[in-house]
Amino acid sequence: PEKGAVLKQLGVRSIPMDRELVKAKQYILLGTEKENLAFYHKNQAVLSKRDVFIKCQSLPSQASTLAKLHLFCPEETAARFFWDTHCPYGLSVQQGHKMRIVILGFDKLGKELLLQALQNNIFDPNQKIEYHVFGEAGSFYAVYKQLDQITDPVTIHSEPWYEKMELLSGADMIVVAQQEAQMELLHDLTMALPEKTVHALLAEPNGAAMLPGVVCFDWVSTAYQPEHILGNRLYAYAKKINLRYAHLYSGVEENQKNLEQQWNALDTFTRYSNISAADYHSVQLKMIAHEGWQDPLEPQCLERLAHLEHIRWCRYHYLNNWTYGVPDNGKNKDAKRRIHIDLRPYEIMPTSEQEKDRENIRLLLQLDREP
Repeated sequence: PEKGAVLKQLGVRSIPMDRELVKAKQYILLGTEKENLAFYHKNQAVLSKRDVFIKCQSLPSQASTLAKLHLFCPEETAARFFWDTHCPYGLSVQQGHKMRIVILGFDKLGKELLLQALQNNIFDPNQKIEYHVFGEAGSFYAVYKQLDQITDPVTIHSEPWYEKMELLSGADMIVVAQQEAQMELLHDLTMALPEKTVHALLAEPNGAAMLPGVVCFDWVSTAYQPEHILGNRLYAYAKKINLRYAHLYSGVEENQKNLEQQWNALDTFTRYSNISAADYHSVQLKMIAHEGWQDPLEPQCLERLAHLEHIRWCRYHYLNNWTYGVPDNGKNKDAKRRIHIDLRPYEIMPTSEQEKDRENIRLLLQLDREP
């Protein structure tokens, strides 16, 4: 069904492909993970020269080391666009940037909701957004070993939600990621907490919209929208962020040829750091609009966004198990040891390093102005 929906949305731009390779500029493989990877390896000689998007749920997007091979995780994409659609910045302002968000369900979708929230719900340097997740933690704490470096605390509850009614009653936002017996859960929540709004991530339309206080988000349809899979704007911005850094700090000329060469030369971790920065820009734009800031930004507004961008950059590193450290080689980072000298508060960073964050904001706003 996902394949049919994508083909319908692409219209005349698409050519359906079953088992045999069809000549195209880009490829989206929507079979099972095993089928997708087998097809790619069988046709790698051709596909390695094209942008290929493979549905893959067992590996993160960062697992691909090839610049033109993109691992597409529907849950990750859905989580990113959920927070973009329901960005809680205005609510955070009302609450003095002290909030409590509850997520019910901690399978793949719930985990991605939490990870994307930690990287995108960054609104104030002194914020404290508590995340309370109901589900089994499993290996989560073992995998994300630097979670305690993130100032927004995460608590995973193994007990059922109805044993924590006081916690849910005091929540500023309740999000249901659980898919199994979802309608029953939503009914029980609306009965137990009639005064609360509940956000429900639905795999397909159902009767949830008829329940009072339930806001529905069709996560499957969102995840399989072609523009969300291809991420053309996101990748375009990420590549230009990377090229601007190469220009400023290595003297690389900013042109189309170098744009691709510099991108292809990146390691996977750095590539997705740029993608994360480009993704967070939508939050920056919401903040600018909410606050009524004008472009070009006043220095204090630019400084605030640069500070928040540094926090996002740090969180991206923490979620990949990097820590603060001074490399023996005299450089800023040691990728093997996963240490970086700039994993420290923005206010004590050297001015030259703060300027990188300011330049990131300037560049993204510049890109927004371009046709």
